[in-house]
This record gives sequence, structure tokens and C-alpha cells, in this order.
Amino acid sequence: MGTKLNRISPLRRRVFFTFCMLVFVACGCVTHIQQLREAQTQFNMAATAENRARLGDPGEALLSTGEATTSYRMAVKIVSELLEKNKSNLAKDRLLGTAYTIKAMAEWRLGDYGSAMKTVSDALGNSKAKVFERDRILLLAIRGLVKNDQAFHHMMKKDYPYADLKRLLRDSLANLNTALSQAPRGSKIRLYILLSELAALKNWADLRGNPRAYAVLTPEHFDKAREIDEWCTIASVVWGNFEKEAGKLELTGAALLRDWGRRIAMPDTCK
Repeated sequence: MGTKLNRISPLRRRVFFTFCMLVFVACGCVTHIQQLREAQTQFNMAATAENRARLGDPGEALLSTGEATTSYRMAVKIVSELLEKNKSNLAKDRLLGTAYTIKAMAEWRLGDYGSAMKTVSDALGNSKAKVFERDRILLLAIRGLVKNDQAFHHMMKKDYPYADLKRLLRDSLANLNTALSQAPRGSKIRLYILLSELAALKNWADLRGNPRAYAVLTPEHFDKAREIDEWCTIASVVWGNFEKEAGKLELTGAALLRDWGRRIAMPDTCK
């Protein structure tokens, strides 16, 4: 299932641009390493183009969106060919996990969710793939990011039952929490994962707040108060973790807390 990059919400774009800067490929002159560097370059070009699409005027946004799609596809093509022809060399140079990570992230951004999830499974299930800690955390997070995007997509189309949308969002939060649990204390990636969790909570809050606007079928005995309690069970933990991480940011922490507190009505909703 493809996605139109220009329809991606600004909220999820902001979360993504912090993630994309975490992928890094080692330098070298060997052909397969050069190709992997080119895939990384294409990925970075795509992320930059998406950022221009968000900030530019409508005409420029359309052009930048097209550039992003082309570059993401090129990154996937390069890595796919590398995995087909040079997997053993990548494994020997301990770059196989990095290759899988670039491919999975590019597939996610293209909206090719099935391929992204398969790539994550291939990476984490391959005993020969040396997956560095940073890449492993990103791969685990992608599972949650994909499910949140899927939920958002179907909310916009209003073609999924409430229960299925809620299940996607709960699974997204569980996957992201798994990634968070493996992120070292003090690492920047913890904040990025928490921002992704907040984005999923925002989608869930919108869904439970007005289910008829987003779901094709709402449970017959829908209990809004009970849904809020269920949401708060997870949201309170996420918010507490977010407060700790944001508190470490001297210049932007307070602004982040105010912004997200307004977006998801926290902590007031769960008091």
C-alpha cells in the first residue's frame, strides 16, 4: 500500500526528521561500502526534500515530495541489490544490520508497510546480521511507527472498525515501548521514541474522542469514560517518561512539554 508523502501529518513528519538523522553508514572505498553510502545519501536527500515540502509553498512542496519519493525508492533499490549480491560482504564488514535499517526506514517512508515489516523481521531474525544497538532500537521502533501510520491512514479513510484501529495503536505503543526499554539511559533516541509514542497517543485520543469521525464501526456499548481510563493507563506512563527526558533539555524542554501537553491534554486528562 503506497502513501502520498504530501499528506503525511506535520506531527508525524517532525518525529520522523529526528529519527532519520540517527542512521549512519561507515566510510570506505570498497564497492559495496560505497554503494551503501550512496543509499544513505539518497535517504538523507529524501528526508531533506520532505522537510522542504513541509516548510515550502504548495508548488515547491509538490516538487519536493516527488524528489523525496524518488530518493527513497533509489535507496531501497540500491540496498535491495546489495542484499541480493553482496550480503556476505556486508556481514563480514558488520554493515548488514545498517543496510537492513536503511531499507526498512525508506520502505516505511514510502508507505510500503508490508515490505518494511518484512525487512525488520529479516534483520532481527538473521543470526549473521550484526545489528548494532542503535540500529536494533530503530528496527524495533519501526514496527511501532508503521502501525501508527497504518492507523492514521485508515482513520483518514474511515474504513476500519474502531476495535481494529485501537488495536493498531495499542500495538504501536507496545512496539515503541519495547524499543524504549532497550535504549540506553541518557541516549537521544529515547526522546525520539517518546515523541513517537505521544504521536500514537494523539491518534488514539482523536479516535476515542470522536469515533464516528474516524471509524466505520463503533462498538455498540461504547463507554467513553472507560476508554479514557484505558488510554490513561498507558498515557500516564509515557507522559512521566517524557517529562524526565524533556527535563534534560535546558532550552527546549519546557516548550516541548507545553506543546505536547496541549496536543494530548496531559497531564490534566488523567488526573
